[in-house]
Amino acid sequence: MLDLIRQFLADAEDDPVQRRWERLRRLPRCSDQALTGTTRRWLRQLPAGRRPLRLCELYPRVANRIAWCWSDVALSESILEDLLVDRRGGRQGFAAPIVRELQRLQDFNTQQRVEPRAVPIWRAVVRSVGPG
Repeated sequence: MLDLIRQFLADAEDDPVQRRWERLRRLPRCSDQALTGTTRRWLRQLPAGRRPLRLCELYPRVANRIAWCWSDVALSESILEDLLVDRRGGRQGFAAPIVRELQRLQDFNTQQRVEPRAVPIWRAVVRSVGPG
């Protein structure tokens, strides 16, 4: 059994896809282990039911990244999508409670923070031609 585990670990180390992602990942920083001031402010500004407390506790680096980009609606949407969808294949992913927190943030970002969209031109024409 021990030999099987050793072989599995050796295969994982030899995986070219895994090695490629390891090269692209930035080096760890001290701030990866704790929430930044930006993240603490961001948490206070979120509605209580949308605060990703487990994420902040277990993955402060991820929470810091989301908080840093939160002011840009499209960028935060992209980051949340990347965290929830496995595009690399074979990623372990987050535990279910963390996924739910990320999904709540994604829903909030989509429903509450969407920038106003322009009125479709056909609607503007109908209003100008309509009864009146």
